[in-house]
Amino acid sequence: MRQALKGLSGNELVLLLLTASIFLTVYVEIAVLVLLPVYILATRQTFILLRRKQDTLFLSVFWVLSMVVTIVQGGTLLDIGIGLLMVFAFIAMIFITYTMTQRIFRVILSFTCLMSVYCFAVALIQKCLGMTWVWGARYSSVFSNPNYYAFYISLVVLFCLYNISKCRHWQSKLLYLLLIPLNLVALYLTECRTTFVVLLLSVPVLLAFFHRKRWLVLYLVLLAAGCGVLVAFRGKVPLLPRVDEIGMDFVKRMDIWRGAIQSIGDAPLFGRGYNSYARIHTQYGTFSADHSHNLILELCMDFGLVGAVVLFSYFFINVRKIIRLHQQNQCHTRYALTVAVLVCVFLHGMFDITMLWPQTALLLMYVLGFSTDYDKVYIFSPDRSHPIILIHSFEKRVDGEEG
Repeated sequence: MRQALKGLSGNELVLLLLTASIFLTVYVEIAVLVLLPVYILATRQTFILLRRKQDTLFLSVFWVLSMVVTIVQGGTLLDIGIGLLMVFAFIAMIFITYTMTQRIFRVILSFTCLMSVYCFAVALIQKCLGMTWVWGARYSSVFSNPNYYAFYISLVVLFCLYNISKCRHWQSKLLYLLLIPLNLVALYLTECRTTFVVLLLSVPVLLAFFHRKRWLVLYLVLLAAGCGVLVAFRGKVPLLPRVDEIGMDFVKRMDIWRGAIQSIGDAPLFGRGYNSYARIHTQYGTFSADHSHNLILELCMDFGLVGAVVLFSYFFINVRKIIRLHQQNQCHTRYALTVAVLVCVFLHGMFDITMLWPQTALLLMYVLGFSTDYDKVYIFSPDRSHPIILIHSFEKRVDGEEG
């Protein structure tokens, strides 16, 4: 591992440090994000903001619009403060899309998977201590909410499958394979019903893109066997956590969505700014909540159709690069992971906005933030040796396929 870190550039080490901050609570991550511009200035890399012209343009337009709307629509000091912090998030996004290489991408994914063991240990300690929160005995580990932890777990499962497909040594494959059931147990501790369904649907999307179709066949066989067990022991094996609360929670969601839709109808073009549902739910007499519990409704309610289109355009620019490489028969597995993560985001986004929390959003930036300019050395050169971390990590080899 020490030898591997020596081979990383300064910017790649900063990305790794930023990733590590995720697991030291959201406050540490925010502190690192705030310090990132200091690092960029100290190392005289402000040219990054100019080099990534499209990124800077879209994110700047989005930020100006969102701040003006927040202030005009009567945003509180908290709402305006969230908007100001978004500057640091946007700088991080530009830095990531410029700095990200296949080498550090592999390192970050491996590190993220391995840290799931630490997260699981923290959740177990919380359970053993009998800790409870406003959401009950649902364990969030180092995350601020069990639903955020559950979304992280869904990403880890996809990352593990990606790493298994890229590993060349059976020991590493076995390690990442064992991490999957461990995280499924951790998922049960969160009692997040949505994530179980999301994983059932997003995992086969990833496997369908793999060259080895037997993985997908094996998954479908195991899924059929699991369904058979549920049928055979119906009523004795719980299908999902908190099944008895689904009806009541869905009624609450419907009421929240009603308020969000009414808000969008009253301010369709530019929305009402950051954190708007917390301000408007009393106006429409809907259920009290911190947000609208739906990704599309949240974006349209906060930033309107104009802001949402600007933000989607930014992400489309980066995702389009991965699509183009896939069409050129390069980075095939990276493309598969991107599609599976987008499916995961869409499915989660139907009932929650867990992907917009700093700890989870950063991981999405890594997958969706992609730079073909910076990465030419690592994608298009003949020597493309970037092994998965652990056991045989960073041995000299040449991958048959990169991405």
